[in-house]
Amino acid sequence: MERSRRGRVNDLEIQRAYTPISPANAKGYFDVLIKCYQTGLMSQYVESWRPGDTAFWRGPFGGFFYKPNQHGELLMLAAGTGLAPMVPILQSITDNAEDETFVTLVCCFKTFEGVYLKTFLQEKARFWNVRTFFVLSQENSAEQLPWSYQEKTRFGRLGQELVEELLSHCRRKPFALVCGSAEFTKDMARCLLGAGLAQDSYFLF
Repeated sequence: MERSRRGRVNDLEIQRAYTPISPANAKGYFDVLIKCYQTGLMSQYVESWRPGDTAFWRGPFGGFFYKPNQHGELLMLAAGTGLAPMVPILQSITDNAEDETFVTLVCCFKTFEGVYLKTFLQEKARFWNVRTFFVLSQENSAEQLPWSYQEKTRFGRLGQELVEELLSHCRRKPFALVCGSAEFTKDMARCLLGAGLAQDSYFLF
């Protein structure tokens, strides 16, 4: 699900879509994960906000609706803020004691420092049915990482070989969710198909 944020910068009306990371059953509020860029128009507008300001939103929109136990295992492939749509799904699974879906969450970032929501991800990785992995494209040494991340971090980019390895280690028949840049999403669709996953066995946000 996405919500669309609208604002004005330098007399230009701008609009961007953001994915809520709050629980799907949240009442009266929603949280979003926003990465601000130094030259981004919406980023400039967001950074100008102060407590008490009014923001205009519309939505939600979206095409993937999660149902408990609908899939044996979810393989979540997320790059950067593509982590956002995975968060409420993961939260709903761990909040529901009757949902026995396995989750393998793969988070792709440039550096360890840049990983979003570390505390949330650590908490979720303690659940019996959740595994988290990290792929860092601009680092190459596990020695610089906290010990709890060293065994579950790979370096470089997420590609065909690693996707095939991840699929082979799924504990049940997987359904893949993919979110990231347009290039990442296209690459992951190609990798999943190359690994033998059918087109109706993955969803691209």
